[in-house]
Amino acid sequence: QHYFIQSNLRMGALLTFLLFLLNCSVSAAANKLKLSILMFRHGDRSPTTNIPNDIYTTDSWPQGPGQLSIIGKESHLENGKFFRARYTDPSSETYLGLNPDYKRVEVYVQSTDKDRTLMSAESFLAGLFPPPADNNLTNPLDVWQPIPVHTRPYSTEKMLDGPPVPCKAFKEGYHETMMHNADFVSFMEDNKETTKKIFDVCGWKARPDLLATIKVMESTYDTLFCEISHNFTLAKEFVEADLYNLIVPYSKVRWGLWNAMTDREKAFNGGVLLHELKKRVRDALEGNNEHKLVIFSGHDYTLAAILTCLGVYDGVQTPYATVLAVEVWETEEGGHVIRLIRHHKDEDLISYTLPGCQESGCTEEQFYSLNANLEMSEDDILDKCNETSWPDFAPSLDKNVLFVLLCVTILFTLCSLIVTTIYLCSLKKNTKYSSLGAVEHRSLLADDDFLA
Repeated sequence: QHYFIQSNLRMGALLTFLLFLLNCSVSAAANKLKLSILMFRHGDRSPTTNIPNDIYTTDSWPQGPGQLSIIGKESHLENGKFFRARYTDPSSETYLGLNPDYKRVEVYVQSTDKDRTLMSAESFLAGLFPPPADNNLTNPLDVWQPIPVHTRPYSTEKMLDGPPVPCKAFKEGYHETMMHNADFVSFMEDNKETTKKIFDVCGWKARPDLLATIKVMESTYDTLFCEISHNFTLAKEFVEADLYNLIVPYSKVRWGLWNAMTDREKAFNGGVLLHELKKRVRDALEGNNEHKLVIFSGHDYTLAAILTCLGVYDGVQTPYATVLAVEVWETEEGGHVIRLIRHHKDEDLISYTLPGCQESGCTEEQFYSLNANLEMSEDDILDKCNETSWPDFAPSLDKNVLFVLLCVTILFTLCSLIVTTIYLCSLKKNTKYSSLGAVEHRSLLADDDFLA
């Protein structure tokens, strides 16, 4: 009996070991991460605007307005460490095959031409790729290595920094859309007295319309938020007026306006980035690009623009150092799944379900067709900006619809030609060709306004 028990124990241990090996083999054959495209907002910064009646000025901040703070640098350093663990560890289910030591051919980084976004990208890379142990460098480079971050001047940026400047079509269209938005106009009308109080307390001059007014409100909110976040004591007048709590609703309304845009306005903001995402995915799957990791460093409106174009924006301003990741997975069956996730240190990892896709992600076809009417290449966005009229339905006409319209147009033209020919033949048959008739006929043609 003792021998029988020992045999059973050995058999159980063997079965457990075999099941473990089987599980390992299944995991190895499971979905494999092929590409990741990261898009993030810069880290914590100083305010970009001074409030006229504030006790603080540009000089109150160590590096001046709109500059990355120590907190902002640290948050992106931690983000880099998070994605290093996610993408460079072979034992992780999210292993990207990314070399833990920086390899130029595997990584591409681009930022808007703002100090805070460039420095956020550099801080992120410091956490993602610490120098290898055998770098033979001395301080301070033994804890940091330079990695290229590409950028463009603001005047030529078309993808990460909002619509090109100037963009007449967007400016005029957006103004018209918002000034006819019932919810926005109603909110501003209902809060006239509060708006006047805020302007008086802050020392702002009246603005010409509601859109210009709420932009001032958003700037004021941002400045107060920065001061509170950095433990500044607010001006006595601001505290007595409860200024911060009065202005919070305006900021919420302003960010909610993203979902009130027309398709044209959404395309001007995020259409180029949407086009770039799809191109990067397609190139990677077709073997036309060696990059395993692509990083874009931008702003809150950069993330709002792409989330709006993807159809999943919640109308809430994204916190500092929020990271969006488009991950491309190869399935066991040889297909591909594209997923969108969001990482922030104060949140659990969020996985989005994109429109028309499954909870587990999008197929290639679903992802490529997702809001394709909003895509815009860099080559044609400037032309679109200069157009005075661009019907909202125009971008949504796919190739099949255009083909049908072309066929209908050709058919209509042929029918018109046939009817015209029959009529002219009938006219010729019944006309007497006297010299007088010929003169009268030519006179009628000569007097025709179209021919003249």
